[in-house]
Amino acid sequence: MIEFGKEAAPGSEYLQETPDSGMKHDPHDMGHMDHGMPSDPFLKRGEHDMSNLQKPATTAQALLNRGRNIYLHMCVFCHGRDGNGGGTATDYLYPWPRDFRKGIFKFRSTPTGTLPKDEDLYRTIIRGVPGTSMPAWGQALSPQDTWALVNLIKSFSDRFRNEAPGESLKITPVPSSEALIAKGKKLYVEHKCTDCHGVSGRGDGRLAELLMDAWKHAVFVHDITNPNYFKAGHEPKDIFRTISTGLGGTPMSSYIHLPEEDRWALVHFIRSNFRTGFQQAEFETDLHSYYVPYELDTNPDSPVWKDIRSTNLILRPLSARRDAIGVINVTSVNNGEDLAIRLKWKDPTHDGFVEGRIDVYTDGVAVQLALGDVTLHTHGHNEPFFGMGNRGKPVNIWHWKAGLEETLEASEDSEYSTGGVDMDALIFGGVMNNPVTKLGTTQLNAVEELNAEGFGTITPQPREYQNVEGSGVWKDGEWTVVFMRSVAVFGKWDAVIDKKGPLLVAFAVWDGAKEDRNGRKVISVWQRLDIIHPTSTAKGG
Repeated sequence: MIEFGKEAAPGSEYLQETPDSGMKHDPHDMGHMDHGMPSDPFLKRGEHDMSNLQKPATTAQALLNRGRNIYLHMCVFCHGRDGNGGGTATDYLYPWPRDFRKGIFKFRSTPTGTLPKDEDLYRTIIRGVPGTSMPAWGQALSPQDTWALVNLIKSFSDRFRNEAPGESLKITPVPSSEALIAKGKKLYVEHKCTDCHGVSGRGDGRLAELLMDAWKHAVFVHDITNPNYFKAGHEPKDIFRTISTGLGGTPMSSYIHLPEEDRWALVHFIRSNFRTGFQQAEFETDLHSYYVPYELDTNPDSPVWKDIRSTNLILRPLSARRDAIGVINVTSVNNGEDLAIRLKWKDPTHDGFVEGRIDVYTDGVAVQLALGDVTLHTHGHNEPFFGMGNRGKPVNIWHWKAGLEETLEASEDSEYSTGGVDMDALIFGGVMNNPVTKLGTTQLNAVEELNAEGFGTITPQPREYQNVEGSGVWKDGEWTVVFMRSVAVFGKWDAVIDKKGPLLVAFAVWDGAKEDRNGRKVISVWQRLDIIHPTSTAKGG
């Protein structure tokens, strides 16, 4: 077990070579491709070749030290300091994060009851777990850093010191055929897959609401007609592996006892029922705010957006649900004086604010920006936690709610929620239970500008500092919302837009039809937003 009380200063081991450690470091070895990447692929973020994984030639202690610092920055909020799955974010998450101490892992290539291979842990870290809050860290980590985390995770459980991992399943692909699909349909019923997954495969079987895992937590049965929800991958070999090895610690048992042909029949039957395509989007990438020589406004249909390049980003639910909003489209422009961000996402229902009703859940979207001089994945990960920041690393949030433009009419003499309240005392005075509600927020705009420094600290800015406008339109099952803010800052709690280097930005979406509110939402991880100035040669389109 790691002694966390003796850790070095976070990120210190990234900055210089430790004598005799055997670890290679570069001052920017966590940097982005455009921001000082080293030439060695083993040190580059995103350079993961799963067909030819190479373990680092270094000491276990050096890997452990490196993994510890990465874990304390990226993983501790969900998995906890001692790997028990009880981090500060846990109360907001369903299913709960993995408790590493028992050495029970869902996603393995090894038989039920055995430890996973190191490569299995590596794969889960870089791919994440779709349908849950576990991000895909492949673009954030280099191979060296991923191996460091693998080593750290193994240190939480005595099993890895006392047992060897099982042997990996050998997979020989079998192509689909009508005969195999028909056989799989029959096997799906015979082996009672319908009890949990339902006849439809939508996760509505008769036992679906009764299932518990090894930690006595409720199990969420995902929709297996949607390839975006397959936790261990939706490709034929991924599904074959899951059917063969089961998901450790859950009611999903291994079917290794079935003949190999039968398992492939189930694979192809399941895939034949996919009712949607796999959504192609970026998990972490570079965004750009392109310069345009025009006056900007918040009109979602403004011609200024024509031919401006946009990016699709993956969203992950903090609380598992069916048909979660999985992708958000992001576009940004600026004219040197104002910055505008347009967000679009599919939502089949319009759920707006209804005055006088407290039982109505509204659609909404938020932009989150990191405050201070922070960069992403450089010099020991100095960015805030993407889930509303953390102590000492605050964030600036722009929150838009559907319907407020049409229904909210606050009087000029209404006292704003933070009138006469010291912002520093609110945010730094300790964790608060939803201070926005306690203070009785009054808005003049469909967008409210807030700040947070971790869970329970979200605080609206005073009226005189509200510096963000916004407008949204729902049409044909899609929301389009535009945020606009002046480049100038109104106070220290505003994100500095006109700065050297990219802004760190993340997004959140609330779906009223899913009764989303507060921490129940879908989110992205941090992205880099580069502000393109008039002298730049970069173009949209």
